[in-house]
Amino acid sequence: MKSIYLFFVLLAAGVSTVSAQEGLAINDLFDGRFHNDRQASENIITGSRSLAAYKLSVYHGLTLSCGSQHMEDLERAVMADGSHAIRREVNYRDGHLYYGFYTLTQRNRNNRYIFYINRCITGGDQAILIYLEGKASPEQVKSMLKK
Repeated sequence: MKSIYLFFVLLAAGVSTVSAQEGLAINDLFDGRFHNDRQASENIITGSRSLAAYKLSVYHGLTLSCGSQHMEDLERAVMADGSHAIRREVNYRDGHLYYGFYTLTQRNRNNRYIFYINRCITGGDQAILIYLEGKASPEQVKSMLKK
């Protein structure tokens, strides 16, 4: 009986982390389309001890090279979710979102954040999107991202 209960608890935990950004526009970007894209890098980390050290339980990261055909999709999704944020820090350059740090409404008592930077606008070589979830404060997340 205990093993059946444990199975369902683990199954529920797995489902909740897979759909961590469910209901967000950026969720569509983590559908697997970039797994074989040479101009993209996708990282999904859940339940890691290294994340727990930062008071986080979910890390979803997506990096696109400047030549990617999906750059507009990335910016559009971030701006859509950012429009519903409860706290935001943004910077626009040349009519495009250059930097965004958004605090979203809580989900399952966890804080949720979106970080975005488009270095292509300033001559860099990539745009980065990171979705984070956990107990960390906005200040703790920003400190971690600076490292």
